Amino acid sequence: YCDREALHGYWVYDDSGSVAKNPVVTGDVPLDNAFTRDFWGTPIVEVGSHKSFRPITTLTFRFNWWLAQYNGWMDSKTKLADTFGFNIVNLALHVVVTGLVTETSCFVFDAGKQSDLISQLLTGILFGIHPVHVEAVSNITSRGEVLMSLFFLLAFLSYASHIPNARRRTSKDEHNKQSPSILTTIRNALFIYIAPWFFMICSMFSKEQGATTLITLVVYDFMNNVGSIQLFFQRLKTMDRVTLKFVQRTVILAIETLAVVAFRIWLNGETKPDFIADQNPAGFAEDRFTRIFSVCWVHCLYIFDMIFPKYLCPDWSGTSIPLIESLSDERSIGPLLLWFSTGWCCKSLWGGPKDGASKTRKEARRILLIAFFAFLVSPFLLSSNLIVVVGLMKGDRVIYLPFLGFCLMEALAFKLVFCAEQTKTKVEEKGGGSTTSPKGFGKIYWLGHLLLMIQLVLLSRKTHERNLAWSHSVRLWSSAYEINPRSEHTMYNCGYELMLKQKYEPSELVMRPIGSARKTGSPSNTFVYAMALYNLNKIDEARAFVDEALEVIEEQKKAGGLRNTPGAIAKTESNLLVCKALILSRTDMEAAGRTVWQAVQVDPRSEYAVQQAQMISNRLEMLKKSKLV
Repeated sequence: YCDREALHGYWVYDDSGSVAKNPVVTGDVPLDNAFTRDFWGTPIVEVGSHKSFRPITTLTFRFNWWLAQYNGWMDSKTKLADTFGFNIVNLALHVVVTGLVTETSCFVFDAGKQSDLISQLLTGILFGIHPVHVEAVSNITSRGEVLMSLFFLLAFLSYASHIPNARRRTSKDEHNKQSPSILTTIRNALFIYIAPWFFMICSMFSKEQGATTLITLVVYDFMNNVGSIQLFFQRLKTMDRVTLKFVQRTVILAIETLAVVAFRIWLNGETKPDFIADQNPAGFAEDRFTRIFSVCWVHCLYIFDMIFPKYLCPDWSGTSIPLIESLSDERSIGPLLLWFSTGWCCKSLWGGPKDGASKTRKEARRILLIAFFAFLVSPFLLSSNLIVVVGLMKGDRVIYLPFLGFCLMEALAFKLVFCAEQTKTKVEEKGGGSTTSPKGFGKIYWLGHLLLMIQLVLLSRKTHERNLAWSHSVRLWSSAYEINPRSEHTMYNCGYELMLKQKYEPSELVMRPIGSARKTGSPSNTFVYAMALYNLNKIDEARAFVDEALEVIEEQKKAGGLRNTPGAIAKTESNLLVCKALILSRTDMEAAGRTVWQAVQVDPRSEYAVQQAQMISNRLEMLKKSKLV
């Protein structure tokens, strides 16, 4: 991540909307608007609001922007802040979260053996350098994921370090039972109930997925103080003191969670987010079979990215991931295997370890179930499309924290396979005596060490590659197009960035499949394609596509809808009129002048339209003076 070019990169992807053009961030509105507007700067009660309420993340952006203004780190031409400060904060937060992840693993691998220490370090290293995290760290907009994770883990550490642990209770502890002192009661209330609740609120107001924070705490508590659902009901019947205390903690945490979530829903007002099916075809699929299998196939792809992070891409919308419509689709085996694995974990959670299971097996089961339910499933719930349908089919940033569960699982596997501790052995000494050697690891440990080093080197290389890709829009979308050429959104962004770099031939080639507004229903695609054709002197083709797109816009206006209001499509219509004016300027400057001024009237805020209108006006004036018009 510490690459000079990447740290001084450009504003890419959604950075413009969430930061550079967000009035809360740039200081165009009072600071308290951070608590009344959504993440993109729109008043949250408005119909067109995205409903993403992340004031803590927005305030950190505001601080970065103010710091850039105060120190003169602003571009004199674009009036934008240098991205260096934003990237440094993102990277610093990731470092802190990685440290908290390592500390969190200490409460999971807590047997105190040397193999547990190795597992703790391995968890932190994997989390810190894995390329699946680049989107959350290198993309400025995704800071919410890192902030949410930071507060999430602080809540966990506060809770885990102060709750009783039945696995560590001794007979002496049982003998010395007594009522806790007032100081102990206050401390427990602060670190078990108040602090985790506070951190949960901060986590949720950094990004919505933080709402599941206290669920993770309950799962961890359950696995350490109860162990299985059957045992829970058995102890509940006997009024077991430890179980009743667990129930008490769970009820309080549940009330706290419901209160904050209810308040968060109330903030949305009477409208819902305006998501469209193209953003998440799997989640919006009408057929139940298709929806369930396709959504679960996306979950399988997330797991594949964790294991083999080769196909990382910022956009998976539209037809990027074909839907599973029948069992004859060979990909259907993926969801079936996923359900089988989840079912096995649920069965183990219900029944507990088998009778006669060794201590090692019991410990491995506990760690596996904590990793799966507390750190993989819980923080992923609100992004999974299982509880609510979100405006995202697949995005690597949403598995930033859930990846902790995978890291714990890999560390557990490494511990079981390569760190099996040997028994003490006697070693002959010189002089005829003997001594007992300490416990150690077998030769297979060094094989595991070698394989691990190879994995970490490959992951680090991929992370650096992805980090550089996120430093510039052309790199980002060119790499995205190589990985995912099926997405219209990827085609548009790649073609647009290539056109800005005056690479008109490759831009035209990329945009060709989506150039027709009649076929795609997206006139904005036509603007980019027509501009590429115009600059390649394919004037007649460009004119035909622009006229067709303007017809589609008129049809959309008549159709109505939230996304088809004149205000919503003004920018696209203005851009198309500018393109038409440029085409007309080849043959009829007066008609070009009338058209470009029409573009300005359609969207007076368009700097592009105003600039082109001024240029055409100047040319027209010069031609009139020369009596050529």
